[in-house]
Amino acid sequence: MTTQAPRPRGRRPGRTDTRAAIQAAALTLFSEMGYEKVSLRAIARAADVDPALIHHYFENKADLFSRSVLDQPMDADAVVRAILDGPVESIGERTVAAFLNIWDQPGASERFTAMLRAAVTDPNARRPLSEFLVREVLGKVAEQLGHPDARLRAQIGMSQVLGFALARNILELPALVKARNPVLITALGRAMQACLVGA
Repeated sequence: MTTQAPRPRGRRPGRTDTRAAIQAAALTLFSEMGYEKVSLRAIARAADVDPALIHHYFENKADLFSRSVLDQPMDADAVVRAILDGPVESIGERTVAAFLNIWDQPGASERFTAMLRAAVTDPNARRPLSEFLVREVLGKVAEQLGHPDARLRAQIGMSQVLGFALARNILELPALVKARNPVLITALGRAMQACLVGA
């Protein structure tokens, strides 16, 4: 009579579709719960993988979010550094330029517009994109500038971005649709400057 070797306990250390499983679980949880309430451990449980594997495939939570939800790599810390690298007087313009650059990536506009439309029309929809940008980009910029009300400033700045995106990409206001990025950066930069830097 032959005996079988005992099966190893715990989750499998990895498999060929591990990365895809992690991204699928992350997309579902971020969509259902938003960005801030989702932990990497919760994503690992949903994907049925060891939490350490998430750090094997992705640098951090922001990296996993950008690749699973935004479907493109985005180094949020690099975006923050680029916004802060230069005269304080033009932080607003560099912030707007950073967002427009992200929006203009191949396929990004369609995905972002779909997420914004869902957030506006579905009362149960979470706002993972806005939560992500407030926490990982605008909030960090405001914190680096020393504002005690950094979160409030970040959310006001996010309202500027969302209002613009709604007007241009969903309402399709003709002048905004036709406006080129340099014009938008100058115009929107003033309002963003007041949000992030103004007294």
